[in-house]
Amino acid sequence: MRPEGSLTYRVPERLRQGFCGVGRAAQALVELEPVNAQARKAFSRQREKMERRRKPHLDRRGAVIQSVPGFWANVIANHPQMSALITDEDEDMLSYMVSLEVEEEKHPVHLCKIMLFFRSNPYFQNKVITKEYLVNITEYRASHSTPIEWYPDYEVEAYRRRHHNSSLNFFNWFSDHNFAGSNKIAEILCKDLWRNPLQYYKRMKPPEEGTETSGEPLVGT
Repeated sequence: MRPEGSLTYRVPERLRQGFCGVGRAAQALVELEPVNAQARKAFSRQREKMERRRKPHLDRRGAVIQSVPGFWANVIANHPQMSALITDEDEDMLSYMVSLEVEEEKHPVHLCKIMLFFRSNPYFQNKVITKEYLVNITEYRASHSTPIEWYPDYEVEAYRRRHHNSSLNFFNWFSDHNFAGSNKIAEILCKDLWRNPLQYYKRMKPPEEGTETSGEPLVGT
């Protein structure tokens, strides 16, 4: 017997059916999880297989690129977004760059590792500069960067450039991977320049016989 004055609320049939429907959907998702896990493993195996097949091609491509003087300086200087972020001095520094490599790891976290290889140059001692970024759906977040070992003759100039220009540019990204907005450069290198650098390479057209011009640039294909 209900106490006098008490109220009873009956859940409408439509809501009760809705609750049951949500419960069934949740149970279906739980039952699908083993299938999802199996699909993730299959995808991971397939991706690793594709990477192994792709590696010989990338190795051959890298060897050819290293034989082209100033290839990466040319490519970066002609990229529509990167061209606005480099100076003549940056371009000279990049002329000593012989290789760019990008490695991605998906587990346990999505990590993008950028490696820039250099020959001997008058700016710094490093042969390899490595920059690592944690990748999520919306951004690249700086994780680690190799400290630049500037030569004494250039160290003062490097300090001046780093502290007298607060805008986003290649030098600030190169020397300080935590610089605001530098993740944009990392994303361009990983997603665009590394995957298809030839679309931005401009080779010089040989001058016609009897002319004194140095030729016109042709976009590489």
